[in-house]
Amino acid sequence: MPLVFDELEFFKGCAPEKLIPLSATAKIKEYKMSDVMVYEEDDMSRVYFLIEGEVKFYKVDRFNSEVFLYTLNSQSLLTNIGSLDCARISCFSNIEFLLPSRVFSCDLVLFKEVVKSDNALLINLVNILADQKQLVECTINMGMVLDVTAKVAKMLHSYIDIYNSLKKQEVSYRLNIQPATLSRVLAKFTRLGLISEADHKTVVLQRDELTRYFKEGL
Repeated sequence: MPLVFDELEFFKGCAPEKLIPLSATAKIKEYKMSDVMVYEEDDMSRVYFLIEGEVKFYKVDRFNSEVFLYTLNSQSLLTNIGSLDCARISCFSNIEFLLPSRVFSCDLVLFKEVVKSDNALLINLVNILADQKQLVECTINMGMVLDVTAKVAKMLHSYIDIYNSLKKQEVSYRLNIQPATLSRVLAKFTRLGLISEADHKTVVLQRDELTRYFKEGL
């Protein structure tokens, strides 16, 4: 197998001869933090995988404000492939790097031909696209279905490790709410005995009770 493919779990187990057509178009590029890889509605004719690092996906509303969608980490597919027949893809959102990162890319048409010729790669792609669909569904729930209190409750309930790794301003940004609003919700949950603070970390005391805020009415 060409060395350029060794760094991606996606291609592990694929017969080396099947990857030969991709070799001529395969590239690895390094990005700095805050670099933007693509902008919303850019046409893409290549497939991108994040070898290592972290990126955020976001859109820009009519007031020119960022609307956070989600993040992806190492070994993730960055291209939203909706069909194995199209030759170009219109980018769904902006993609910006949160950490210094390395990205693998190759020709989109050749990638699809190789995937269709190998059952293991096809299964890998189906699994990745299923994960992408789940991320989008979660984004819709967090952004359009849940109210402010429910958003905070959901993050504390399901993503407490991520929550504690971020500054409050970054949490507000990812939930698309104002910092003052986040503070009010946290104060409410503290008064109710649902959470507490210990060693500069938030501790969930009544995890099941938090579910009431984002499950009722759905």
